[in-house]
Amino acid sequence: MAHLLAPANVMAADDSPQALYQGGMSRFVSGDYESSITYLEELVKIFGREPELKEHVDLAMYARACALYNLGRHAEAVKAFEEYIAQFPESQFVDEGMFRIGSSQQILAAYDLAIAAYQKLTARFPRSSYAEDALYQIGVCRLLQEQYALAAAAFQDFMRLHPNSPLWGQAGAFCARALFDDIKPAESIRVLEIIEKKPRTWSVITYCNFLAFEIGDYLMDDTDYELALKAYRRVKPRAALLRHQGNHVAALEARLAAMSKTRPSMHNIRSVFQEERRLAADLAQAREMAEKLENLPDYDANLFHRIGRCFFNTDRYWEARVAFTRVVATAAEDSVREAGHFDLILALSRLRRLDDLLIEADAYLATYDPSGKWE
Repeated sequence: MAHLLAPANVMAADDSPQALYQGGMSRFVSGDYESSITYLEELVKIFGREPELKEHVDLAMYARACALYNLGRHAEAVKAFEEYIAQFPESQFVDEGMFRIGSSQQILAAYDLAIAAYQKLTARFPRSSYAEDALYQIGVCRLLQEQYALAAAAFQDFMRLHPNSPLWGQAGAFCARALFDDIKPAESIRVLEIIEKKPRTWSVITYCNFLAFEIGDYLMDDTDYELALKAYRRVKPRAALLRHQGNHVAALEARLAAMSKTRPSMHNIRSVFQEERRLAADLAQAREMAEKLENLPDYDANLFHRIGRCFFNTDRYWEARVAFTRVVATAAEDSVREAGHFDLILALSRLRRLDDLLIEADAYLATYDPSGKWE
């Protein structure tokens, strides 16, 4: 077994196919991708067309392409995977290779090429687990291209075809985003309602939270108060989200650290690429959502002020009173508290609650006009 883990200068001493294969693969499975490429390229260059070495060359070409991908040399990785698939079209790793081609093009921002690669994969291997990820990434590419109608359609197809996928909730959130950006707020809210019926990660919940707030503001400005209320009701308190999102980030970091320690063996080199890629994407989004929450002032009072205005503008003064009362009690900013207090007085006036109106009017003047300038 000692000869399988040859020293780094083995290539200079022994350029046999076995030595090149073992030297390259041992370094690949240990994570030394840069060094592994030298051995694997030499093996393929010299012995790539030898029939009796077909199995070794198959694995070597796959490992070399993966090493290039893992090193971030994505343009080279695309070429390496294409050469590998052309030479071994029936290999067990072809579906992964096709997905990595699309992923590399996506990282390079060549979105049309990425979509074409993903579509080729889903057509040839519709039952592959990579086909599931490919369809999801088609939607992501469309969203990045600002092709919102096509993005929404791709995510809707994904949700229909893969209802049990761990990516289902995020696909729904991105679908809602695409529909809203396509100026379809009512349809966007319907998608948010649908994905609420299934368990979601805290990253998805937080993403939908920001989107619902944005939709509500758009609809309120458009004076569609009933639909705005429907959006605002999906917004959760910042403190609760911040606490849960912090725990979610820590859990994902621990899972990714444990996965990073897992290496393929010489006898089973199929990587944990798919799981690791999903987990890394989840962690990146979780960190983004946590940072956004951290940098955002507490919005709870502003939210209830908006909800109160929607109720007020639809003649539901009692509900408006409750919302404005909460604004007065919780607002940290004086301007928000004053606006909420003024609107509370208006709501009490519409309700003809004269005793309460006088009490709140006196409190308002005592707080915001202690010198009596307004009298």
